[in-house]
Amino acid sequence: MMETNKSKKEKWWIDFFKGDFTEVVLNQQAAETVSFMQQTGQLRPGMKVFDQCCGKGYLAHELDAAGLRVTGIDISEPYIEYARTHLASPRAEFVLGDAETFHRPEEYDISINWNTSFGYNEDDGQNERMLVPFSNNLKRNGQFFFSTMNPLFINKHFQRFIVKQVPSGDSTIITIRESRIEDGMMKSDWLIVHPDGHRETAFGQTKLYSVEQFQTMFLRHGLQVEQVYGDISLSPYDEDHPSMILYGHKV
Repeated sequence: MMETNKSKKEKWWIDFFKGDFTEVVLNQQAAETVSFMQQTGQLRPGMKVFDQCCGKGYLAHELDAAGLRVTGIDISEPYIEYARTHLASPRAEFVLGDAETFHRPEEYDISINWNTSFGYNEDDGQNERMLVPFSNNLKRNGQFFFSTMNPLFINKHFQRFIVKQVPSGDSTIITIRESRIEDGMMKSDWLIVHPDGHRETAFGQTKLYSVEQFQTMFLRHGLQVEQVYGDISLSPYDEDHPSMILYGHKV
C-alpha cells in the first residue's frame, strides 16, 4: 500500500510530530486522563509536574487547570509554539528541547510520560535513556505515570490495515494505517486524506516491551511500578484492553 524508506531513519519522530498530523491520529483525552490520575494517584494543587514529551500541551493545560505547576518539554518547535501561544499560564511552562537531556534534579513531585512517547529506537539502551531525566527530575517518593502500547492486546487483536473517518467541521478526514511487527517493534505507515484532497504521509515505530521488562528497566532507575492498568477507565491490564499504564513511586 504505502511504501516507505524511513524505517532506518534516525529521529523519525521529528517529522512525525509536526503540524496537525497528531491532532488526527492521537486521541488526546486530556481531561479524562487527569481524572484518571486523580483517581489512581495523589494530585494536589501546587505540586510540580514534569510532562516529558508534552506535545501541544493539552495534558499540561488540564493539570494546570487542576492547580498543579507543570513543565512540559517537547522537541517539536511547532508544538511548543502552539502551547506557549494558546495555553500560556503562570503555572504552565513549555520548554523546547530534547526530553532525553532535560535535567532539573529532584525538582518535581510527579513525572509523566504519556501517549506512547517511549521506545522509538530499535536499540534498548537508547530507549532507556529517556528514563534518566524521567527519574532524576523526580523527588524521592515522587509519583510517576507512564502510558504506552499493550503488546498483549496487539498480539490478540492485530490488524494490518486500519481505516478511520475523523469528523472535521462539516466534512471528514480519512486516516489509513498499515502496520507490521518487525524485530519486536510495531511499525506503521500512515496516510491521511483531508477533505480538500490534501494528503499527508508519515512513518512511526515503537518497541513493544512487556510489563516485566518495564519493571526491570524502571527499577534500574529507582522507580517502583505499583499498579498497571489497561486504559484510563481503570480497566485491568490484559489482552482485551489497548494500553499499558504504569503507576508508581521513586524509591
